[in-house]
Formats: sequence, structure tokens, C-alpha cells
Amino acid sequence: MARILDLARGIRPQDFVDIALLAAVIYWLLVRIKGTRTIPILLGLTVLVATYLLAHLLDLDAIGFLMEHLFGSAVVILVVLFQADIRNALAQLGMTTMFTELSRASQRDLIEELSEAAFQLSRRKLGATVVLEHETGLRNYIERGKAVNAPPTVELLESLFHTGSPLHDGAVIVTREGELAAARCILPLASQPPGQPFLGTRHRSALGLTEETDALVIVVSEESGAVSLAYKGELYRNLNEDELRRRITTLLMGGHEADGIAGNPAQSQPVQG
Repeated sequence: MARILDLARGIRPQDFVDIALLAAVIYWLLVRIKGTRTIPILLGLTVLVATYLLAHLLDLDAIGFLMEHLFGSAVVILVVLFQADIRNALAQLGMTTMFTELSRASQRDLIEELSEAAFQLSRRKLGATVVLEHETGLRNYIERGKAVNAPPTVELLESLFHTGSPLHDGAVIVTREGELAAARCILPLASQPPGQPFLGTRHRSALGLTEETDALVIVVSEESGAVSLAYKGELYRNLNEDELRRRITTLLMGGHEADGIAGNPAQSQPVQG
């Protein structure tokens, strides 16, 4: 007991600040790498570390020798493996700390553009799936699609989702930086809820992605032209342009939850994809 009290007396206020900052940095890094190829790489490194410890525990000299030389170059290996993630993380940090107001203004412009595009597609009965990356990284899905790397304008989205376009199947993904990174991206399908109205492929893929990430997904029905928004496994359907704009603005710029937004998730009528 006396030893615990001695340790407690040795704790300074700066130590709490130090721990809180370290926890914030670790959390920020985990959020940034979620949904990217970094997770499988980290799991692979964990296996190597476990192998190294097991080799020492069981006195496996050959494996231990190999692992020691491998980890001797650990810093170089980590930089090579994670150079893209380090660059993106630093860029995101710079955007967060230096250009907050500009970022919010750009978000508003992006929301206006995507809302207009959704209803242009709706009027032409062009089915579409537009993913808006939020905090969870979507690089895994982007890399499986066809690179576009262009501003998400109304004209570009109409061209991509035109039935004669080779890229009209699948989804387009718009990154946090407001760039349309890729088209023809394949999203995970949510299972058809038992007893619920039939959902088409577009809507199921939108729900599937939002069950795994915090992305927002705009869906335009090819059959009815109805515009829906998926978020956190919920589908908000039959939105008009003002409702769509307001919902996206609230979710992207006014908090992480959908509380306080008018309307209910789709539960009663069929939504065809």
C-alpha cells in the first residue's frame, strides 16, 4: 500500500496531459488506417513479432537469428511499407489544423454539387451510387475500382453513370479531400432483412458499406428515380433535394449521428435498385 502511495505522489499533472495526448494520437491513427490495407500489414507484423518471441521462448536459434536481423531494419521496413499512409496522415493533419474554415467551405460546395448531380441523374432515371468518405478510410475499395481523380462535377457524374458508359456499374467514391477518386467500385452487400421490402443491389451495397464504415452513400434508383441516403446501416429514402442537402450537411459537418434529422429510415415500402 505504501508503495502505491509513493507512486501516486510521484504523478505530476503533466503526466495526465501526456497520457491523454498519446491516447488521442493513437485513436486518430487507428481511425485513419481503418478500412485501408494498413490493417492486414499490421496483422502480418504482429505475427512476425509473435514468431520472434516464440523463437526466444523455445530457444529456436535459427528463427531467432533471422528475426533479429529482420527487426534490425525495422525502421526502414516500416517507412517503406507505410510511406503512403504516413504521407496521407500528415496531409490530413495539415488540413485539420491549418485549413479548417476552407475545408468546411469546400464541404458545402461539394454537398451542393453532389445534391444537384443526384437529382439530375434522378430526372434522367440513371441509377447511381455515390460514396462520400467520412473518417474511415476507403482506400481498399478505391484501389479495386477504376482511378478517376477528378472533381466530382454534375457533368462528370452524369457521364460516368450513363448507361452507355463502361464505368456505370458499381459506385463512385468521393474522398474527404473532395476528389472523385475512383469509379466502378465494388461495395459489400448487406443481407436482405427478413420480412422487409425487397432491396435492389444498389441499395444493399450502400447499406453494406455503411454497416462497416461511417461513409455516407447517395443512391439513385434506376427504376423510379427515387433518391436515398444510407448512413450507419439505415436507409433514408424518397428525399427531395433540400432534404438530401440538409441530411448530408448535418452528418458531415454537424456531428456524427443522424439525430434531429427529419424523416425516418426506409422500412415500409420497396426500394428498387
